[in-house]
Amino acid sequence: MDEIDQLQVWHTSGPHGRGVRTLVARRAGEVIHHFTGVVGPDLKQHTLQVAPGRHIAETKVIGFLSHSCDPDCRLDMGRSELVALRDIAAGDLLTIDYAATEDVLFRQFACHCGAAACRHWITGRAEEPDEDGRTYLASLE
Repeated sequence: MDEIDQLQVWHTSGPHGRGVRTLVARRAGEVIHHFTGVVGPDLKQHTLQVAPGRHIAETKVIGFLSHSCDPDCRLDMGRSELVALRDIAAGDLLTIDYAATEDVLFRQFACHCGAAACRHWITGRAEEPDEDGRTYLASLE
């Protein structure tokens, strides 16, 4: 089975919307997927930052990875790889921390990942919560 055949983009039943799940079990450190796409300057929904001011689009699966504050995967943008951070069971949703690759998100959002260290409002690593985020975070206090 080809590596892309071992992944499925699907509509989740939870808060994630569209996501990617693995159809086979994965081991920590395993390269799950080698990705390709079109790299350009445009930040769009489902693009991922590969370098400052450069974003990859038209990928088969990585643009649909769900966010978690305690992800089970990471993206190695230099090697164009999706790597398992821990063992993952077949059928599990694959997640990354969006702030690990993105300076600025296409759209900030409330997080309901349920991680013990959930940040509750997700931004890129170089941006502060916007007005909606500040309001949302204040409502949690």
